Amino acid sequence: MPRLCVLIVNWNARDDLRTCLQSVVSQISKCDQVIVVDNGSEDGSVAMVSDEFPVVRLIETGANLGFAEGCNRGLELADADWVFTLNNDAAIEAGGLEAARKAAAEVAVDVGMLQPRIVFRDRPDRTNSTGVLIASDGGARDRDFDVPVRSDDTREEIFCPTAGAALYRQEMLRQVRLETGIFDRTYFMYFEDIDLGWRSRLAGWRAVYIPEAMITHAWQGSSTGRGIDFVGLQYRLNRLRTLAKNASCTMLLTSLPRSLSHAFWLTLHRGPRGLAAVWAALRDGFAQRSHVQSLVALEVRAMERSWFRF
Repeated sequence: MPRLCVLIVNWNARDDLRTCLQSVVSQISKCDQVIVVDNGSEDGSVAMVSDEFPVVRLIETGANLGFAEGCNRGLELADADWVFTLNNDAAIEAGGLEAARKAAAEVAVDVGMLQPRIVFRDRPDRTNSTGVLIASDGGARDRDFDVPVRSDDTREEIFCPTAGAALYRQEMLRQVRLETGIFDRTYFMYFEDIDLGWRSRLAGWRAVYIPEAMITHAWQGSSTGRGIDFVGLQYRLNRLRTLAKNASCTMLLTSLPRSLSHAFWLTLHRGPRGLAAVWAALRDGFAQRSHVQSLVALEVRAMERSWFRF
């Protein structure tokens, strides 16, 4: 059976992190690894992990580097066949880790991403996510968001998982790594998993939804307290960055109206700083486009027509 590394990035979420780790360490095997990357927490998270979870490998960055770079710091030390990224405000339900391990052992060799079923912590009968959906204009949302949990779900192919609870094959991660990391560190948070999933798809890897592995999640707990425009800012900038890196020329043109509306929103809300941020996002994305293109192992427009619909 494959070895798993559960990777959790934390910032000032001590109590949620404790619940998360309790759900993880109660299910790991002796061959598994648990890594917590703490991004400069000031709420006692580090002391809590050290005192209560000695089996966990703790990495202290000393500053809030964001989710993407936090994951990268953990991936540098991950020693397993698959890496299970897990939000600090999520928990693995009983039997979920073993179900994920079994699925990882059974899927085809070209499957590099697995998506557990994620439900809302406060409404466990409602779905948070069963993967990611991409629109023809580059927008994204959670698949099955807020729909009732279905008891008859079966494994099925999806575009890519959300990194709040996802398993990634190490072989795939090594292949699609960029100079800016496996998760592109220029993304602070949001869309970094879509970028990784899109890049991996272009390289010929597939993703599968595994409903037998259940995760509970306090939705958007990580962005609470960051300001009313934080989510909108990160979403819009990183959408532009992701399109510049991964989309076909045709998709770049068809998504232009929405891209212009996002640039206008950012300029309206942030003034010259917003316009500068748009330029930086596009510059970063297009600078990496040639690297992404070198990974392509399929017909790009056919892939986009197959998966980008809503």
